[in-house]
Amino acid sequence: MIIKLYLIAIKVISVEILLQIQQNVKHLRRIIKFSVNQRYQFEQHWKYQQQEQIFLNQIQWKNIKLHYIFQIFQLAYKMIKKYESNNMNQYKQLFCGILIGGTLVKILSHIFKTKKQSINRPIMPKEEHLKEQLVRNYQFFGEQGQQKIDNSYILIFGVGGVGSHVLSAIARSGCRKIAIVDFDRVSLSSLNRHAFATRKHTGISKVEVFQQFISDLNPHIELIVYEKYVVPDNVQEFFKEKPDYVIDCIDNMDAKVAIIKYCLQNNIKIIVSSGAGMKADPTRIQIRDISESQNCELARALRMRLKAFKIKKGFKIVFSQELAERQLLPLKDHQVDKIEEYRQFDNYRLRIVPVFSCMPALIAYSISSYVLCDIAEQLYETYNIEDVKHTHYTRFYNQLLNQGSKLKKEVIVDIEDIYIVVREVYQFKCLITDKKSYQLEMVVWDATKDITINNLTLLYGKAAEIHKNIKDIQEINKIYKPEILQRKMVYDQAILDFVAKNKRVYK
Repeated sequence: MIIKLYLIAIKVISVEILLQIQQNVKHLRRIIKFSVNQRYQFEQHWKYQQQEQIFLNQIQWKNIKLHYIFQIFQLAYKMIKKYESNNMNQYKQLFCGILIGGTLVKILSHIFKTKKQSINRPIMPKEEHLKEQLVRNYQFFGEQGQQKIDNSYILIFGVGGVGSHVLSAIARSGCRKIAIVDFDRVSLSSLNRHAFATRKHTGISKVEVFQQFISDLNPHIELIVYEKYVVPDNVQEFFKEKPDYVIDCIDNMDAKVAIIKYCLQNNIKIIVSSGAGMKADPTRIQIRDISESQNCELARALRMRLKAFKIKKGFKIVFSQELAERQLLPLKDHQVDKIEEYRQFDNYRLRIVPVFSCMPALIAYSISSYVLCDIAEQLYETYNIEDVKHTHYTRFYNQLLNQGSKLKKEVIVDIEDIYIVVREVYQFKCLITDKKSYQLEMVVWDATKDITINNLTLLYGKAAEIHKNIKDIQEINKIYKPEILQRKMVYDQAILDFVAKNKRVYK
């Protein structure tokens, strides 16, 4: 009786499974066809019909198996019924149950050992596989635009916090030839900002980490690796083949200047990453010509260095206009008197810059977006936060240049200094009236001294013309009232405090 109940239960379960499979065949077919219809229409789109047939064959195979199992259990049930009708005792029924059960096990094991068709995704041709991987890019850039990205050669200097994210974005977008330059190794402290390095990569060369990553991501990419420290003397070594674009993500000023100079001299497109340290506001990130950069210490130092080579504009820099409130970490006690001994290389920054993990990635993806759209010839017009007021600062700066020429004095300020004086300190107010006005003029305070950030003031039209005729500081003290002189001293101290708070990071 026990065996009989057992067989009846199995029979019922088998019938239920069989019905469920039969009901789901149509549903699975609809899902597969829906997936096919939604795919990007390539000439041979992943052979989904073949894949659908494999699915259905697999279902059919399971269907056949369950059908055989059902028939076998039916036969076993009939045999038990027959033996019961012959009034067999309990022991004989048990013996027959064991015999039939063993036979069933043997038959079932034979059925399930039969070779099954695989339902894994079929092996696709290489180009077709890559097209499916980049399907969203093709949809965005179109066939021609994506082909230009595929065939481009991009050279990336530095694959640290910013550079690692740049390389990831460029590689994921289909560029098939990339060169990377970096001498450093992955450290624990760099894991907060690196694109994909983990603890297992600590101590390993950064370029070596990328070789495995690129191989896993897209084996079609030709990755050229230079594990070297960049200095002005060896820059040319990395340009054995002319790249379509150069992305500079290093913070060594000597090397940065040399790379920019080489690219401009050889008509190579270049975009430069500024410092991501000590900043956190993503809404202040800008993509501008180097001549229009502001509130970025690295960009400022870069402008000053390039001025010696008469390079004032001609390439884009990605920077943050955020005024940094954090400072470089101080040197350790044992480093103070032996700075050069602790530098990794000559002129290499020793003090540590606090870095918020989000900012390097945000700057990196801004760079990548600009480069990829430029290569695809679908470049957008960048938006500048200060576009409305930038003309004011340019006008003030030109006024100073004219005064410097007449006074035969060197103008030791740039447009960023004008920004600090006008917006951050004076706040568009006239020194005399202490009221806001947009008809102000930037004037040299003491005509006997060089034109520095502390030797400037803002005056309205008539007052500015009068002040230009003042010859020295004694005459200034006679003409202006004590409260105006006191206000000028307050403004000068505010400028000193502002500059001290935002110390020059890159010397």
